[in-house]
Amino acid sequence: MYLILIGWLYVVLMIAAAQDSVAKGLSVAFFLGFLPSWLFLRLIRRKLEQRRRVREESRREA
Repeated sequence: MYLILIGWLYVVLMIAAAQDSVAKGLSVAFFLGFLPSWLFLRLIRRKLEQRRRVREESRREA
């Protein structure tokens, strides 16, 4: 999963570097790179925390 994210960020970086102005490049990098990556990582972390919480509760019950 992380390999796909790294590839996506590389492609977005190349697209941002090819823009006419710095403002366009930064906006492309932000909206196509930072925001989707942040959302992806937040969802992954949330899922891992839920799994950890369930595992800890099952250990307490046993």
